[in-house]
Amino acid sequence: MTPRTLTLAAHSLRRIRPIVVGMAIVLGGFQFLLTQVAVFLMRNRAFGMLASLVPDFIRSLAGPSMVAFMSFGGVVSLGYFHPIVLASLVGLAIAVATEPAAEIETRFGDLLLARPVARHQVITRTVIVLAALVALLLAVMTSATWGGVACCTPATAARPTFALIGSLALTLGAIVLCWGGVALAVTAASRRRATAVGITAVAALASYLLDYLGRVWDPARLASRLSPFHYFEPMALLTGATLNGSNVGVLLAIAAAGTAAAYAIFARRDL
Repeated sequence: MTPRTLTLAAHSLRRIRPIVVGMAIVLGGFQFLLTQVAVFLMRNRAFGMLASLVPDFIRSLAGPSMVAFMSFGGVVSLGYFHPIVLASLVGLAIAVATEPAAEIETRFGDLLLARPVARHQVITRTVIVLAALVALLLAVMTSATWGGVACCTPATAARPTFALIGSLALTLGAIVLCWGGVALAVTAASRRRATAVGITAVAALASYLLDYLGRVWDPARLASRLSPFHYFEPMALLTGATLNGSNVGVLLAIAAAGTAAAYAIFARRDL
């Protein structure tokens, strides 16, 4: 890693600083407030009432994970698998990973590569920024969770363990990096950022829906294994299962494959 690469990374971080700060505040605040929601529900003995409001067919589909979710620890952990939080983080990863396409589209890449900067440094810069932002936002989320649990939670509450929160954060980070790697591979072959964003976003949506169908419809179960979201199983952790290293490994392998493809494509393409 050269000083030029770090300089490029710092430049990229400065450009997206307002978005990152805003997301950190929102996600951190959401995680903290979830601990207060869990305390409120516990004091009002509402967990049982919430479970009774869920239709039987949904409870049968969700299985034991539904019971685990309707608990103090389940509510506190909600932010690590809520669809909106997941979509926001994947969207940020796609935005960061498609920066090289934006530089080509605006001709900033011509100015950049006119200096003694190798093409692989452009991709390395993006990888550094993506990894740093994912780590930062997950650190903010976990810190807010533990801050809310430590300062404002009764001692009698069934608090989630450090291992559970850490495992949820790790799986969330793995799926975000997975789609960041996919976006980076698509970006390396694109001339317009909108094209790269659109292709990756549609692929993520199709993949998410395919995984959903596979979980509730037997004919789609085998095909759902092609979806990265098939290997994102936070609800299993809530039921007491240990972190599945194979699932995390698959997601990180997809991220690594996308990154490797981006290096190869970007090095050979016509800019």
